[in-house]
Amino acid sequence: MQEITYKIDREKGIAVFEIDTAGPVNTIGEQFIVALGNATRRACSDGVNGVIMTSAKAKSFLDGANLMEIMQDPSPLALKHLVLKLQETLESLAKSPFPVVAVLQGQTALGGGFESLLWACDYIFATTGSRLGLPEVNVGLFPAGGGPETLRRVVGLKTAMDVIMGGKILPAEFYENSGILTMVSEDKVFLEASKWIESNKGITNRNYDPGWKEPDQLSSDEREKLIKMARDRYTICPEKPYFKAAIDAIEEGLALPFEEAVKNEVRHFAPLIAEPNVKNKIDLFFSITSLGPKLARVDQKKAIPMQDIAIIGAGLMGQGVAQVCADNGMKVLLIDLNEETALEGREKIAKGLESLVNKGRWLPERKDRVMNNIRATADYAELKGVPLVIEAVFEDLDLKQKILKQVQDINPDIVFASNTSTIPMEDISAKSERPQQVVGMHYFSPVPLMPLLEVIQGPKTSETALATAVVLGRRQKKTCIVVGDGPGFYTSRTFGVLVMTGFYLAEMGLDPWEVDRLALEAGFPQGPLHVYGTAGGNVVYHAGLFLQSRMPDLIPVPETLIKMYNAGYVGAGKPCFYKNGLEPDESALEFIVRNTSLPNPERDEAKELLLLAMVNQAFLCLDEGVLRDYFSMDIGAILGIGFPDCWHGPARYVSQKGVKATQERLQGLYDKYGLPFYKPSKEFERLVACGVDRGLV
Repeated sequence: MQEITYKIDREKGIAVFEIDTAGPVNTIGEQFIVALGNATRRACSDGVNGVIMTSAKAKSFLDGANLMEIMQDPSPLALKHLVLKLQETLESLAKSPFPVVAVLQGQTALGGGFESLLWACDYIFATTGSRLGLPEVNVGLFPAGGGPETLRRVVGLKTAMDVIMGGKILPAEFYENSGILTMVSEDKVFLEASKWIESNKGITNRNYDPGWKEPDQLSSDEREKLIKMARDRYTICPEKPYFKAAIDAIEEGLALPFEEAVKNEVRHFAPLIAEPNVKNKIDLFFSITSLGPKLARVDQKKAIPMQDIAIIGAGLMGQGVAQVCADNGMKVLLIDLNEETALEGREKIAKGLESLVNKGRWLPERKDRVMNNIRATADYAELKGVPLVIEAVFEDLDLKQKILKQVQDINPDIVFASNTSTIPMEDISAKSERPQQVVGMHYFSPVPLMPLLEVIQGPKTSETALATAVVLGRRQKKTCIVVGDGPGFYTSRTFGVLVMTGFYLAEMGLDPWEVDRLALEAGFPQGPLHVYGTAGGNVVYHAGLFLQSRMPDLIPVPETLIKMYNAGYVGAGKPCFYKNGLEPDESALEFIVRNTSLPNPERDEAKELLLLAMVNQAFLCLDEGVLRDYFSMDIGAILGIGFPDCWHGPARYVSQKGVKATQERLQGLYDKYGLPFYKPSKEFERLVACGVDRGLV
């Protein structure tokens, strides 16, 4: 397959490089690099006035490296060869005697694709819906196709670091004031590109132009401070070496000429491919993108077709669910106690979307389409013709049972999906004459941004109800996992244990803010005591008591958590461990109960306690049939509850540490601390008995 088609308009003297690589999106591999080199040489030979780079794919301009190809020979030497070859090819195109323009028609240019634009293209014309980004850190790498150097020259060091370290993908409009990109309409994009070429013959590529001025130039002290801040923020976890490699390359590049700086990026980049935690991140990417959409196994033919959907509860969660349904083409009935409350919920959705429009992230037409799909009401009678309703009220069993009865009295055949985070389907449907219609759809906040949907199959949930919930989740573009019934299911229960462990560590004598720092060092995105405040201490407290009431021998609530709740230290605008979510609030110390029966752990052991509390709880969920496979375990832990992604998930963590070694370590911690979180799951016994020690996922 020819990955770049070369076309030429002899009259205008403009060549077109049309990218079309194998697969659903355009990617960079050996064949693409060769094709780009050949096209460049041909354009030089033809003496063209300019080149327009475009794509044959509807949504993808060029979306980074072909990871499948790279992982066939994941050696530093092979990767170094590939990236240097790409750099040489981009250099050749950038230094060509004609201007090079890229045209993006609502398409993405990511990773090496965006780097190709930044290095080889003199200008970019994009239509609305186009997105550009350097998301390499999300797969355990960093942009080494010149990205740090070329992006800095366009947006300045501060913004470039923010994009690179955050792995950000941004609307093309973000770069419109950079001097290299203009937004145009679909009907004029090629015309404007051709006119620009005609007006800029003989232009020198900015990366080789000694007169090019980097925006927002910083003093050496300001640069040093910025680099230090980045190191303090991103390099805290040693299992995430890609952040350190990126910062090292950026910092060293500041003192090097362009051509030396981009080659220096490869020196830091290539060795990453041999790091086990980088392999974890790449494998996780494949798991989520390839396996994730197929993970929830249901008979899709049994799903009830739906165009209309109802949501009961116009609070934050109900608003989020309504938005994603309406955004994916469904007509939504948003119901609450009275029409005024329902209308208020709808208005909050509109305000949130207006903010996205003002920031350039959404088109006004998209916002209008979503809002036209949402209607607010307090009339339950309107549920008569609706195939599925999602209940999104607060965690109160009596209230949920009352709403279920109201709904089924009006529409006995409706599928009733509860967005509960802890209450089993068996309890919710206990008084129902149609328990087979009840299924769980546990969303995560904020609903429009969080990719996971935990679908709960109660003991009486029908295949039809289950399939309907999964198909709906996929239509909402969620990654669905199906779990069995039980208090807290998989995610809330496992996440709750992490927060409880944080409190117990404080009771063991560790400074609360040291507990959170140790969690960051272990790879968690946020510390457990910080989470207590940001997630809402009220929610954590009630969920913890509920789980303790159902599993008293497994999940005991720490005394400190109870004292903080009673004192009103619950975050969400009220006092907690942090002021304004950032600075430590030492007044919280008076509520910490020092448990002298528990030993004070060393730093490394404290990090293990945090990780293994979640790992063991995940495996206990396998014991009980709540979890059914290791891939659901890992994908659910990463996408839903913040298990460190550098480990891929609990199952891969155990695979790398060894099943027997993990079992023995858990037993040692259980013997030392006596906390039930660490009593080893029986799944470890079964695996050891079968001779399985690694390779679970």
